[in-house]
Amino acid sequence: MFTAAICRYLDRAVVARPNAATRREVLHKLIDHLLIIAICAGVSACAVFLTLFF
Repeated sequence: MFTAAICRYLDRAVVARPNAATRREVLHKLIDHLLIIAICAGVSACAVFLTLFF
């Protein structure tokens, strides 16, 4: 005998909170932080190589 479970959280409408970030804005912020980390790593690698060879 099978029983069906009812998902109550799917019945409720999603209420947008004021000034809440959308998923796209969160993704853009994450990409910005990853780019900043990559740039800092590149600059620090350049600084290390310049101090070692000059």
